[in-house]
Amino acid sequence: MHRKIHSKILAVILVTALIPLAGLGTASALLLSGMKNHALDTNNELGSTAATDSGTALTNQIESDLTARAAAIADSVDGKLLQIENQTRIVAAYTEKLYANPEDYASRPLNYLQPGQEGTAIPHIRTAEGVDYDDVLPEISLLGNAADVLEEFIVTGINVSASYIGTESGFFETVDTNSTGPNRKDYDARTRSWYIGAKETGTLFWTDIFADASGRGASLSCAMPIYAPDGKLMAVAGTGATMEKISEIVSGAKIGESGYAFLLNNRGEVVITPKSEFKTDESGALIGENYADSTVENINKLGDDMVAGKSGITRVALDGEDVFVAYAPLPRTGWSIGVVMPNAEVTAPVTSMQKSINTLIFDSEAAVNSYMTTAVTVVIIAVLLVLILAIILSFRFATTISKPISLLTEEAGEIGKGNLDHTITLMTGDELEELAHAFNMMTDELKLYMKDFEKVTADKERIATELSVATNIQASMLPHIFPPYPDRTEFDLFGSMEPAKEVGGDFYDFFLADEKTLAVVIADVSGKGVPAALFMVIAKTLIKNNAQMNKTPEQVFSEVNNILCESNEGGMFVTCFMGYLNVETGVFNYVNAGHNPPVIKRKGGEWEFLPCKPGFVLAGMEDINFKPMSITLNEGDMIYMYTDGVTEAVDQVEDLYGEKRLINTLNEDRELNIQEIIKTIRLDINNFANGAEQADDITMLLLEYYGSGGQKRE
Repeated sequence: MHRKIHSKILAVILVTALIPLAGLGTASALLLSGMKNHALDTNNELGSTAATDSGTALTNQIESDLTARAAAIADSVDGKLLQIENQTRIVAAYTEKLYANPEDYASRPLNYLQPGQEGTAIPHIRTAEGVDYDDVLPEISLLGNAADVLEEFIVTGINVSASYIGTESGFFETVDTNSTGPNRKDYDARTRSWYIGAKETGTLFWTDIFADASGRGASLSCAMPIYAPDGKLMAVAGTGATMEKISEIVSGAKIGESGYAFLLNNRGEVVITPKSEFKTDESGALIGENYADSTVENINKLGDDMVAGKSGITRVALDGEDVFVAYAPLPRTGWSIGVVMPNAEVTAPVTSMQKSINTLIFDSEAAVNSYMTTAVTVVIIAVLLVLILAIILSFRFATTISKPISLLTEEAGEIGKGNLDHTITLMTGDELEELAHAFNMMTDELKLYMKDFEKVTADKERIATELSVATNIQASMLPHIFPPYPDRTEFDLFGSMEPAKEVGGDFYDFFLADEKTLAVVIADVSGKGVPAALFMVIAKTLIKNNAQMNKTPEQVFSEVNNILCESNEGGMFVTCFMGYLNVETGVFNYVNAGHNPPVIKRKGGEWEFLPCKPGFVLAGMEDINFKPMSITLNEGDMIYMYTDGVTEAVDQVEDLYGEKRLINTLNEDRELNIQEIIKTIRLDINNFANGAEQADDITMLLLEYYGSGGQKRE
């Protein structure tokens, strides 16, 4: 072995050193001359490529910076809108408490604005024509308790000009920084756009930007409906605010040397820009350029994209100037922020950089010529010296290297036979000695690894066993025997739950609260895995225990919500739907805590969503009042309940399964029984996902009502 390695090393040195060096000595001048020409050509090519690539990269960076700036301005504006929205929500929530619990509040009557009080932020009322003050005095005295809240927002709000409540009964309570007209008895809030918008949408509503009638400039209103405990609309809370701060953010934005920002409303109209003022016609309607209606194709597409809530960057001609426009949406109001920078300003750094690169190319060509001349001389001398030295050292070098290599090979072979206790001893004082030491460390670490591997394997098997047991325990906690009540002919049930992990946070349940009341529950705990499963067990147990104590669904949710809020340090919550079915009359009373609305099919009809107010989640906030709702089921009617794992299932490109596809799948064959329906939906979800990993628990529960004298379908 030693002689073989020695001979090979010696042969390699002689072949790779002596013969090439002899030839290199005669050809070095020609080769270096060719290298010089190639280096110059390559230098020019690389310089040109670098200039192009760097210019592209710099342009892309500027575009990225513009896009980020548009998003930053949008975030800043959205923050101001959020403050106004939060104030409106607080007034609405407080007023709903007044209507829900009037006996808890003292009488606090308000009156019309009195002479001498004009222009002051004093709480007062106005009434619609034909509304008598004494007739609505009890309600005025109740809502007078909200005056402090309205007044506080006028003092502390950002650009808040008025805070108010308009009622269905015809009076209007307000605190306004520019109150005018004492004893106003001809103001009907019910005819105002903010009131109508909130009433029709049934949720938070933003008005268009308008010119304030009191001379406060561009303004807007945010409004929210207020309902009585029985779901009846009682009033609308609103906040009026000027656009001053938002205008400062947009118009004051510094975009390069000559760029600017602008605000586009949800109809494509330019509302705020430093290039023009906010203008309205005699009716108060906005007068401004409309990008969405522009006859210029690129500007029209820009307007359409901004109105559609998209973000990005494009290049268009605005006012005869070639510019880049980056844009970002304001989803809260449907507006969009645009950032404009002239193309000339964007490309100026690129042009300057390309000039610098061309200068460097010229300088490098001169340096290459000088270096190549020196290199030719050095190579010729080096070839002669190496040729002589290689012959002298080759034999000695081969002998010195081959011996320790052979010894290391023999010692490593002993370890390779499985003797991990063998130690390699090699004293060469170079890398071979370090290699021998590395072999020794490797055998020690290999022995430790084998011991650790055995322990890790055992731990994994134990954890897998425990998770398998937990999966079985969770599955056994949910009703899984179908049909569940073979002796009951009034109804039938079928459900399924597939966790995204070994254990999940979804659950469904059903039980007889009494002989004629069937309770059904479906819920989704935030998060996944073991924490969600533990929280699920607690929520499921509390709901069932309280339901069997002769409580209504809304009382059950209120009690369970307060219990779950106690010591909820993990910040978990539960979305839940619960209903009581009177199996004799078909009356179905239900309540929703932030859960997906169920789907109902009347006998012979199509599937459609059950009217259902979302409500607030369980464990989110104490002392929440949940709104009860009710329908009557007839023979053959079905209700399908599910968690968001169904509608939010995704395919390979992250598209959602969605509510529309769910309804279409249910309506494809309306004659299926309840088991076939759930199996059909699960199969359609699998086909839609097309191999994509299940991201959330998929839980479904289906109830079919046959009536007090009905008969179950086979």
